[in-house]
Amino acid sequence: MGLELRVETFSEEHIEPYVRLSRVEYGDHAAVSQANHLRWKFIENPQGLSIGINLYDAGELVGRMVALPRKFLFQGKTFTAAHIVDFLVHPQNRGMESLLQLVTGLKKLSGFDLQLIMAPNPAGAAVWEKFVKMPGHFDLDVAMVPLRPAAILQSSGKLQSGKFGQLLEWPWRFLMRTANSTGAALNRIKVESKWPDPAELDQLHNLNSEDRVVGLRSAAYIEWRYRQSPVFQYNVSFLRDKGALCGYFVTRRTVYNGFDCLFVVDAFGRPELTAGEWRAASSRQVAQASADGAEMAMILGNTGCGSLAAASGMPFLTVPQRFLPRKTTVYAQWISSPGFPIRRDNFCVALGDSDVI
Repeated sequence: MGLELRVETFSEEHIEPYVRLSRVEYGDHAAVSQANHLRWKFIENPQGLSIGINLYDAGELVGRMVALPRKFLFQGKTFTAAHIVDFLVHPQNRGMESLLQLVTGLKKLSGFDLQLIMAPNPAGAAVWEKFVKMPGHFDLDVAMVPLRPAAILQSSGKLQSGKFGQLLEWPWRFLMRTANSTGAALNRIKVESKWPDPAELDQLHNLNSEDRVVGLRSAAYIEWRYRQSPVFQYNVSFLRDKGALCGYFVTRRTVYNGFDCLFVVDAFGRPELTAGEWRAASSRQVAQASADGAEMAMILGNTGCGSLAAASGMPFLTVPQRFLPRKTTVYAQWISSPGFPIRRDNFCVALGDSDVI
């Protein structure tokens, strides 16, 4: 028997086959190797059920892509993207036949306005560019704060361990703590961890400017994305101005390329929040991560528009693309009639719009 392609709504019966395939490639402990993570990600998503582009060999799942529904807003209209994630083929079945079958499955998707990919590695980028012929619109930016510069330099082989590293590290960390404390003390925005009422979150979302494309961040989505995940653990800070909810800031601590990193997963708030107010609002999480031994804080997203543009100011430093070990490109193409132009200056995406971190 040859390979069989099925485009099917993801359900409970797909979880165990997905787990088995993931563990072949990633081992037992990766998020995509956990049944509860897959159930949360593909079934419990309040924006809709996911569609699996599944490849079978004699009834056994050997390849997959998944269309994860992600809703975006522009000028009062809602558009649903098929965010293509979890591309994987069993090592014994890799080759041109399986790849072309899965690419064919993309053309059978229905119920979506556009296809969207944030390709995190060169191998994935080659698939979208060469086989799917999907246009790449822009690369996501990387902005970072070196919380332990000596440790970073030592890990990269540019600094030998020893007393010089300590002399470099402690003054920098003291300066960071002092700047963060001063900024927080002078800021009028109050930061708290208490979760707001759903009505407040929905009202905040509805106040967003309509001249840019933003992911739908309803109270149900925020609850699901940052509070209900069984594997990814997030730290969410809520911003208030004179008692009124005006934004939120989300981070997650994880290991990235061997570095202990605090990722800024999302920053969303009223357009009038200034860079200084975002900086002061984020200082508590950055300072705590530094005190706990994190080596860097990082933003991966489009810092050219929206709240992420304001939140990515000092002390975050934008890393030039030529110095990055890899780039993350945003690929997108319309399935229905084009609803909005996809450009760096209007398509606001953060890690919170993706499925990773």
